[in-house]
Amino acid sequence: MNIKPFISIIAILLISFLYCNGCYNRVDLGDSIAAVAHGLDISPDGTRVVSSGQFALPPQADDDDAPKFLVRSASGPTFSSAEQIMATSLPRDPVWSMAETFIIGENIARRDISLFLDHLARTNAVREVSLLFLAYNSTPEEVLKTETAPEDTAGRALVKMIQAQEAQIGLYSPVTIKEFLYKVSTAGVEPVLPQVKIESFEGKDRLSISGLAVFRGKQMVGSLNEQESRGYHFMQSNTRGGLFVINLPDPARPGEQSLQTLETINSTAVVKPVLNQGQLKMRITITAEGNIYEVAYPHILFDLSQLGLFEQQANAAIQSDVEACLRKAQACQSDILGWGQAIQRQQPALWENLEADWPAQFASIPYEIEIDFKLRRTYLQGRGS
Repeated sequence: MNIKPFISIIAILLISFLYCNGCYNRVDLGDSIAAVAHGLDISPDGTRVVSSGQFALPPQADDDDAPKFLVRSASGPTFSSAEQIMATSLPRDPVWSMAETFIIGENIARRDISLFLDHLARTNAVREVSLLFLAYNSTPEEVLKTETAPEDTAGRALVKMIQAQEAQIGLYSPVTIKEFLYKVSTAGVEPVLPQVKIESFEGKDRLSISGLAVFRGKQMVGSLNEQESRGYHFMQSNTRGGLFVINLPDPARPGEQSLQTLETINSTAVVKPVLNQGQLKMRITITAEGNIYEVAYPHILFDLSQLGLFEQQANAAIQSDVEACLRKAQACQSDILGWGQAIQRQQPALWENLEADWPAQFASIPYEIEIDFKLRRTYLQGRGS
């Protein structure tokens, strides 16, 4: 048998493979433009979806005033079709997989986010670690068009803003696509999203993170304000960083109160369902450590007996924040705290009876709160503390 023709065919095939592209959808860098943020919304009448993209522009060495980004939007019956329409207005192929920030519009959030979830599930151009935000009292397109100096793009600025304030202020935590998808599809817990707000300052628009959007199922049902968001932060299992304010009697002004700022080093929250004669109650225990961050009258700290008053007022302030969050969550019938999961783990038989009507059940569950805050440092120079 002459095998030479067979060998020749194999050789030709091997050589041809060397000239084949490794990926069927590979895009040449010179023909592409990177998306740094992606906005998804629905028209006010609910008939069409709207997709918005923020794209980074290459820097111009000889022009400091050259635009750093461009924003494009398009509408269609689905997000994929809207993005195809958008691509016709771009001179280069958009690379959506580079987007590290996704912004959901309030219109679609208050109606139904099923289309948004379906789009995330079907496309391969989404990274699970990308961060999610909600455009509050505005649209994703308006958020993306807002300049955010010193950052070049709103998408990048939002990532840095929420990461910085989480450690420094302790109000809002980043929410990834992975976390949001898990909570929206899991019984016994509901998701929240940081809200992005456009504010006017000295005649210019700027972005700020203001409150948390509360979801029940696939719909936004309310928002947490600053105090309620701080309470939500304290009720997470383990947190680090954050500032909060307490009131103390002002020795310089008898009968008056003075504000003092405390810094949280770390805090731990434990939630336990308790059954007493067939009645369910949630027991919340929060332990935290912190420092005195700023005082209006430092001379009072020379009296160490006053430090106990700081801890007492810290306990009261944290409890007030937690109670504010619980009232709002129960009013929205949204278990953003994961009580259902705690019951499922610790009282599985009870959860079977509650799961079918859990939002309504959650809204009426009583609770008790125990706070234990301890001071670690006063930051007074020369006092060894």
